[in-house]
Amino acid sequence: MAIPTELPEDQEAAGTYDVFLSFRGKDTRLGFMDHLYQALVNENISTFLDEEEVETGEELKPELAIAIKSSRASIIVLSKNYASSTWCLDELVMILEQRRVSDHIVLPIFYNIEPTHIRKQKSIFGEALFEHKQRIEYEKDAKKKTQGAHKLEMWTKGLTEIADLKGKDTSGRRETVVIEEVVKEISTRLELHLQRRIPHLIGMDNSIYIISSWLKRGSSEAAEILTIWGMVGIGKTTLAEYTFTSHHHEFERSSFVEGIGRRCAQQTLLDLQKQLLGDILKKRKIEENNSDLCTSRVEKALSRKKTLLVLDDVDNFEQLDVLIGTKVAAAALATCDNLDSLIDHH
Repeated sequence: MAIPTELPEDQEAAGTYDVFLSFRGKDTRLGFMDHLYQALVNENISTFLDEEEVETGEELKPELAIAIKSSRASIIVLSKNYASSTWCLDELVMILEQRRVSDHIVLPIFYNIEPTHIRKQKSIFGEALFEHKQRIEYEKDAKKKTQGAHKLEMWTKGLTEIADLKGKDTSGRRETVVIEEVVKEISTRLELHLQRRIPHLIGMDNSIYIISSWLKRGSSEAAEILTIWGMVGIGKTTLAEYTFTSHHHEFERSSFVEGIGRRCAQQTLLDLQKQLLGDILKKRKIEENNSDLCTSRVEKALSRKKTLLVLDDVDNFEQLDVLIGTKVAAAALATCDNLDSLIDHH
């Protein structure tokens, strides 16, 4: 697919959240959470905070599950009554599952509690789980009892896992300082500072719309190569950089390989393969000196993760074959000066 024309403007699909907040309202809603939420919003960090408080035993609302899955990060404020809420525990399990299956960032805040009490389910956390266990044992419905026992096991594992993650401890510290650190860390880990540097590209609104729409409707089963083509100096690389910076966080893996044609005159394609493979495997150094094996490794890596590739200044389709193989399993954006050199490949 190439971009030679313009499309009419239309409404964009609903975006994702930067941060999902998981907390026990009765402990923190009117104080710490309110201040944390405002600090995040003031930094233009899109944040989901649920205003409704529920009683123990109620099921997690579907909209909360959707919000967790559509967020790039979660902040979990573990306070003394957190584990007494089955809703909070369900959120915890779902957040940790997102962390396992994607690049979802999880930052725990230990709000005036000892992480070891969470890890080993001691003190008030042990008491809360014991109460849940008793309630489950008294359940007369066999199906609900089995489901409850499974949930209890997942909650216990989740508390142990979250306690082992690096987080922020509020004990003996000013809350304003903790909140400032949290906002800074989230902004850094989500690379929001890079997004804010993206300038408005004058005269490219329609091209931006086309690319964004193409990325959003991409299938998880297959992918295409979108080609940005045109004469030298019209801003193809700038548009590609804008696209990568704006959308790479929506993918599990990403890579921007710049100036392929120019660099091929100075380096081997193997060097570019190593850069691409290092990006999508998240490794600093790739020990591979066989180009064919490197292509195979790239193909295999792309088949496993939702990946965005931007390949700038491609001269010919052989370069694409070597870099990403013939079984494209990623959203690949390529720029070139001459569409005729690539058209047969797409």
